[in-house]
Amino acid sequence: MDLTAVPYLLVSRELDFGFSNERVYLCLCLIDHLVMGIGLSRDEAMRGMMNELEEKYGDDFEDSIFARN
Repeated sequence: MDLTAVPYLLVSRELDFGFSNERVYLCLCLIDHLVMGIGLSRDEAMRGMMNELEEKYGDDFEDSIFARN
């Protein structure tokens, strides 16, 4: 599966937990809006999104998503 051309939106927010502040990243897939990755770094969030895409579509990724567009 070639995931190099998957469009995504990456956002980050600073969350206040009272005892510390943490920056959290959210990576949203722009093809399938139900697929996202969350992490404490950009790479972790993107890896989570890619893993979820692979689990959901497997080898049929290009046939199932890009055929609809």
